Amino acid sequence: MTNDPYRLTRPETGPGAPDRSGGIGAWRTLLWTVLVVSAAGNAVTSMSRLPIAVSLSFGVVTILCIAGLLADWSRRRRA
Repeated sequence: MTNDPYRLTRPETGPGAPDRSGGIGAWRTLLWTVLVVSAAGNAVTSMSRLPIAVSLSFGVVTILCIAGLLADWSRRRRA
């Protein structure tokens, strides 16, 4: 492979390169799924007569998912 200064992809990311994701894509998918479910649960419980603890627990899970996604984003950005 030649050294092309105008190449947009790194040589190790081309076809045939080893997969070094380590299952991060599955983790990110899980975080997004839990985020959507917990945000929807938080919205539903906020408008219903369920105890406030149920709504707060959905809110905490939502915030934790957002924090996890932001951490993953910053980790991928540095790489």
